[in-house]
Amino acid sequence: MEFKQGTHVYSSDGKNVGSIDRVVLDPSTDEVTDLVVRKGWFSEDKVIPIGMVETTAEDRVTLDKAEHDLFKLSKYEETYYVPADENERQGGDYAYPQGYAFPMYSYPPLGMAWWGYGGGMGYPAFAEQYSKRVQENIPTGTVAVKEGARVLSLEGDHIGNVEEVFTDATTNRVTHLIISQGLLFKERKLIPTNWIKLAGEDDVILTVKTKVVHNLPDYKVEKSV
Repeated sequence: MEFKQGTHVYSSDGKNVGSIDRVVLDPSTDEVTDLVVRKGWFSEDKVIPIGMVETTAEDRVTLDKAEHDLFKLSKYEETYYVPADENERQGGDYAYPQGYAFPMYSYPPLGMAWWGYGGGMGYPAFAEQYSKRVQENIPTGTVAVKEGARVLSLEGDHIGNVEEVFTDATTNRVTHLIISQGLLFKERKLIPTNWIKLAGEDDVILTVKTKVVHNLPDYKVEKSV
């Protein structure tokens, strides 16, 4: 499903609530899960789940919610998302169509659990760090991940090894991995578990391309003063 950048978004009762700027993708399927709507009637940018879209046209998207229901939508935070591939806008593996809303992946900050895709931000605000081996599940149907396991991109590139594992302190579910010492680059990267396609004791396979991981900011531990 493609959405043009700048297309106006209307509530079910006909209010123009803003215009489309970005789309949020499920990294496992690259299907649109949410729309980022720049403020118009909204006082701040919002994330709208794709399930709220009732009809689409060349110059108009209509939601299935009335004006007063849209106040509850999550605020868009730029730092919670990363480009699906920065190079595709300029022409990488394929040129992303000009004039369409640019695709993003959700990238939840460390310390915030994330059990799905989309714009919901109601996760616990803390996490505990574990090293060595974590027995809790990552995605459904996977197995334990151990320190030192290889991390492979969608293309099969060895992009790093698991250095540390973070879990949500309230549930002991894994939320993020830190990877480092890859064959292609040496920086430490923070990987959310909603980017994991399959995990085993020795290998973790991601749903995203090598370039997406490479373009992530380096992970650095903040030192307390």
